[in-house]
Amino acid sequence: MRNSLLLFSSKEFLIFCFFLTVSATFWFLSTLNDTYEKEYPLRIEVTDIPRNIVITEPLPDTIRVVLRDKGYNLLEYAFNNTLRTIHLRFAHYAKSGGKGNISSNDIQKILKSRTLETTSIISVKSDRWDFYYSYGEMKKVPIVVEGQVLPAPDYFITRTVMTPDSVSVYAASAALDTINAVYTVPQNIVGIKESSTHQVALQKITGARIEPTSVRMSLIAEQMTEVTISVPIKTINVPEGVTLKTFPARVDVKVTVGLSNMAKIKPELFTVVADYTDLSAAPDDKMKVKIMVQPQGIVRATLKTSRVDYILENY
Repeated sequence: MRNSLLLFSSKEFLIFCFFLTVSATFWFLSTLNDTYEKEYPLRIEVTDIPRNIVITEPLPDTIRVVLRDKGYNLLEYAFNNTLRTIHLRFAHYAKSGGKGNISSNDIQKILKSRTLETTSIISVKSDRWDFYYSYGEMKKVPIVVEGQVLPAPDYFITRTVMTPDSVSVYAASAALDTINAVYTVPQNIVGIKESSTHQVALQKITGARIEPTSVRMSLIAEQMTEVTISVPIKTINVPEGVTLKTFPARVDVKVTVGLSNMAKIKPELFTVVADYTDLSAAPDDKMKVKIMVQPQGIVRATLKTSRVDYILENY
């Protein structure tokens, strides 16, 4: 008895599934007979590029196309290769001056030849329709850091090292002549207390190809300290028959320097001068002195006093 009931229930279930499938099929076919709009991604490729041509900025990889038609036609487009890729011959679209162009109308004409007469092209969407090329012209240019790269208080950045220190830029000759540097994307690195390395991207240049597209930026940071040294004053441009003496004969120089270079700061590395020409041009009871020479590797050097007494003697 129990087996009979199970068999009866199974038959009822199978019959139910059969009619459900038939109903779903008719619904699906009826639905596909309606008209819809659907967006498709479409790959764009430029082909038959001559060997001596370098594409410096390609067309976008993908554009988006909106079509209107019966559902079963739109479904077919989704599964066949009709709308996968459009190949464009370089010679047909390359213009003079290292630039090529394809229009929305060009794409629509190609699509018309690939789609059914019942299919309407509603729109073709793309960010841009240009590509750029050159005949292999290239030059190396330096990298410029754009934005903020600032140390913490009492610290300074002794060096900024780019690896590589220059990049290759490919572009048409006219465009290449206007490119003298490549800039990083804007940086905002503040409060630096220790050396660090950052991978930074480079800004794109319309119509140019940059290699590499990112570089390693090493920031060498160091804590600052101040030292004061006494430097002799040297008189210059004194005419024959005149002796110029300053009082005092030495002056203090306050030097801001990194800790690693503090021991290297010596008075003989600095030249402080009193220029007779300044005095003869504007006589005064005191004489200006200034730092003429200072070593590399220091942050700044300032005189504790910039005016001294003097005496002139004729002989």
